[in-house]
Amino acid sequence: MPQLLDLPNELFDRVIVSVSPFDFEALALTNKSIHHLMRGALQRHRERKNEYSLVRVGYHDRDDAVLPLECRHALLLLGKLIEDPHIAYYPTTMSVHACGSEDGDYDGIEDDEDDSAIDQRRKVATDHSSSLWDIVFQCDLILSIQKDYMADSIGNPLNEDAALCMLLVLLPNLRLLELDDILENRRLMLIAKEAALTHWDHPNRSCRETALSQLQEIYLIRDCNPYGQDIQNFAPFAILPTIRRLRGFNIYGDTFTWPCNFSYQSWTLTQIDMVYSAASANAFDGLLKGIAALKSFTFDYSAPGECTSDYEPVGIIRALERHAAHSLEQLSIGGQDVSDPEEWEGKVLGSLRDFKRLRSICLDDTIFQIPYLSTDKLNILPDRMTPGQLCVMDRLVDILPASVKGFTLVQLMEDEDTRNLFEDFAEMKGELLPNLKRLTVRCQNPFEDDMKDALKAAGIKVFSWARPI
Repeated sequence: MPQLLDLPNELFDRVIVSVSPFDFEALALTNKSIHHLMRGALQRHRERKNEYSLVRVGYHDRDDAVLPLECRHALLLLGKLIEDPHIAYYPTTMSVHACGSEDGDYDGIEDDEDDSAIDQRRKVATDHSSSLWDIVFQCDLILSIQKDYMADSIGNPLNEDAALCMLLVLLPNLRLLELDDILENRRLMLIAKEAALTHWDHPNRSCRETALSQLQEIYLIRDCNPYGQDIQNFAPFAILPTIRRLRGFNIYGDTFTWPCNFSYQSWTLTQIDMVYSAASANAFDGLLKGIAALKSFTFDYSAPGECTSDYEPVGIIRALERHAAHSLEQLSIGGQDVSDPEEWEGKVLGSLRDFKRLRSICLDDTIFQIPYLSTDKLNILPDRMTPGQLCVMDRLVDILPASVKGFTLVQLMEDEDTRNLFEDFAEMKGELLPNLKRLTVRCQNPFEDDMKDALKAAGIKVFSWARPI
């Protein structure tokens, strides 16, 4: 029976050309003779992998000088894909910068950009005009009412909005998508939503050739807008069946709504990280409704720019308790000190014991503060209190879940208030917190020597260091 190695080298070269980059290295490892015949092709494969694995559209600083020009301009990369479709399989990370504009277009052009890049865009638009039109009209993810506009603008060398959208469609192996200042680019969001719904509606379809079929992480950043990036912009990507992590910087918003025609829960989305953000507890509650098995949650509060959203750690923890108590393993919530005691009236942290799998916890000590709503020591009403008139809510041994192995406390209060949190901590650790092995205090060490000795005797390693500013 004829075998693959019986083919003449000329025919074998044709076989190599037809092999998908997904399977290229696997074929080379099947046989020494095949590996020898594929040496030249393997070298080209590795060069392309190094050259095109990262695409940074819209960044024109010197740090990206090592990237090929076509990896920094959407239209130029489209031209390369038309000439060599195999290149589409190599990009795994795409970072898009400065995409926002009032009309929803993305020009991707800096004021001081070299004219040579624009000249090359014009050449691609001229040489591949018919192919660019075909890409648009053959795409099922573009709404019919948008196709005429997209076809007219995709060849515009001064506007890369359409070219950027088509890259999302033509790069099926993307794992990480970073969108910086992309708030107004609605067409890109619509394509992401259509791609996600296509995956859910056709679960048996081969995913190798479909848009965003491998995307695992979305990172939204918003530096230019004074309010930040709206948390709602995660929606088109959160419904992708492969997404694992939502990451954000400068995120705000009071509500989050899943698409009305999305009736599933995501089992792959397990991690949420948002820093320097001010999304409300209500927004997180809406987001968590569509997540079935969240494992890690990190939220660092800092109201971006002109955003006025309140710091609501108690509300966020209650939302996590409703939707992720059975799956959450890591929890980190931090932010700022309580500035208005009236905001905390009736907001009691309560117990975390309903979280059955929580292993690692990091919280600010301000979360455990509540105002003196009624007291014999201070005969005052809540509306006459000052921020300094706060008390500790309860003991940590009554709050932390039995499953916790490591607890980190970010200290913002005075040492005496922080020590009150650890009342009977060492004595009752064995009964209530049998798995706790590590205690970390960020900022200063509030413990006296006898407390340190008691914690050590209870089998807890204590660490402390200055909190980075």
